[in-house]
Amino acid sequence: MDDEPKTRKAYREAQKHAQATASERDKKRVEVERDYAREQRKKKRGKMQPNGQFDDITYKRVTGLKKKLNWAIGIVFVLIVIVFLVLAFV
Repeated sequence: MDDEPKTRKAYREAQKHAQATASERDKKRVEVERDYAREQRKKKRGKMQPNGQFDDITYKRVTGLKKKLNWAIGIVFVLIVIVFLVLAFV
C-alpha cells in the first residue's frame, strides 16, 4: 500500500504517467511490426526476379510439380477411356 498515491492529484499524475509509458511502448511496438512487415515483403519479393522469373530453387520445384500434374492428368484420362470401353462393350 506504500506505492499507492495518497491524493487525487498524485493518482491522476500516476495515471497520466502510466498512459504515457503505454503509449510510448505502443509506438515502439507498431514501429517494430512495420519493420518486420517490410522485411517479410522483401523476402517474398526476393523469390521472383525483376523480369518475373523464379529463382532456381522455385523454378525446379514448379517444374517438378508440372510434370507430376501432367502424369496425373494422363493417368486419369487413360482410366476414363478404360471405364468407357468397359461400359460400352459390357
